[in-house]
Amino acid sequence: MNINAGHATSSTGQFKYESSGSVLVSDQFVPSANSITSQEGWLDVERERLYSIDFESTMTNAQHTWFMWLEYSRNPSERGVSSWLGNTNEDAATTEDGRGSSRAQISALYWQYALPNNAQQVLLGLAEVSMLVDTNEVANDEVGQFMAAGFVNNPSIDFPDYAPAVRYQGETSDEQWRWRILLSTARGLADNQGNYTDTLNQIDGDDGVFTTLEGQRQLAGNVTVTLGSWHNSDTKRHGVYSALYKEMGSAQLHSRLGHSRSYRLTEDNQASEQTHFASLSGQYTRQAYTFAAGASFIGNESSDGQSAITRMIECYVKYDWSENLHTTVAAQWHDGVVNSDEPDVIANWQNVMTLRTVLHW
Repeated sequence: MNINAGHATSSTGQFKYESSGSVLVSDQFVPSANSITSQEGWLDVERERLYSIDFESTMTNAQHTWFMWLEYSRNPSERGVSSWLGNTNEDAATTEDGRGSSRAQISALYWQYALPNNAQQVLLGLAEVSMLVDTNEVANDEVGQFMAAGFVNNPSIDFPDYAPAVRYQGETSDEQWRWRILLSTARGLADNQGNYTDTLNQIDGDDGVFTTLEGQRQLAGNVTVTLGSWHNSDTKRHGVYSALYKEMGSAQLHSRLGHSRSYRLTEDNQASEQTHFASLSGQYTRQAYTFAAGASFIGNESSDGQSAITRMIECYVKYDWSENLHTTVAAQWHDGVVNSDEPDVIANWQNVMTLRTVLHW
């Protein structure tokens, strides 16, 4: 999550303190829920109003930076839009406790050190791993950009959620490539029912590790290419991914590709599978308005030849009332399997409408 907002700042000598935060209120509804089907027939999907609160605090002293992120997210109801259509709102159910209830939590708490030449940095602590690699300026932030799962992160990557991690990044001697190496536990807070003790006890790697190697290069014509590979020893999967970003004045385009596969049966003997992912999104800013649209494709293929396809489209218009307040009207369309927890729930280009207001400070 990126919060690019106004913030309070204080400094004494080399010490600097910054804080920022946001409140997001969203209202999602399905105009014609009877086109969502399951083995039990049509679904009764309720209109859903959710909110989340984020607070970020950063302290800097010379080359040392300490970062803390506090987060609260209201959980959806069992018949809510984001419960049945699991890809619609990546801001929902991000801070569950062991009972599945909403709570406030420390989602990130880490230290970062910039080496004397400032070309290399090391980060150590609890972090949202998906925000440390494969980042971009168009489709990476569910607070101010797209909300659908196909545009926030790359779903072909088995990211842990809020996990102890270390990242080392720098650039080659000829300054042509920037690179990142990341190592974290394979199971984060969400995999441990929100229990910090269980999550921190996995630092020795007994329950698996998640690793990523990523390179990024700036090309001519304001084009940036990203190439990466990853491995998750808990889910027994690995894969590769790439991204292409181009800036054209007030317009920006971004595309992602991903391919991953299982290399061993999991403990519950699930069949090995391959996942293919592709997305294309863009945004255009004119005065106080931002116009954006994106399309994504996810294909899962099991070892017995069965396949499941999910397609997503999202378009939105964002209006900045001021530097600290914006409203977004968005429309999503979902086709295929729309909830990994309910694989029998199928949508035929189901439409979801969203009204979202975000207040920054």
